[in-house]
Amino acid sequence: MSTQKIWDLHMVYDGLVSDEFLAHTKGLAESIAQEPGVIWKIWTHEEGTNHYGSTYLFIDQEHLEIYKAMHIERLNAIGITEITDHVFDIMEDLSRINNAPLGKGTGST
Repeated sequence: MSTQKIWDLHMVYDGLVSDEFLAHTKGLAESIAQEPGVIWKIWTHEEGTNHYGSTYLFIDQEHLEIYKAMHIERLNAIGITEITDHVFDIMEDLSRINNAPLGKGTGST
């Protein structure tokens, strides 16, 4: 198993998805790209609902926990309180067979 961790986050956002909101999220995405320990993030939305989510790959549990605490606080500050999440270990050998983008430090090329 890898020391890398997957953080799978789901939330309900009842706010308005305006041009201003989308511009803010673009800035947020650029900021997340610079966060220590974040290898990648996939943004998700269930069409026709107010359900949003993210799946992250972190270099390790320590970086994940630091980021998670900060991000949950940030979500709460904009009124998002219905949040569920899970932290997963990566089954690297099987994931490689299916071309998973595991990132640096996993032995992938």
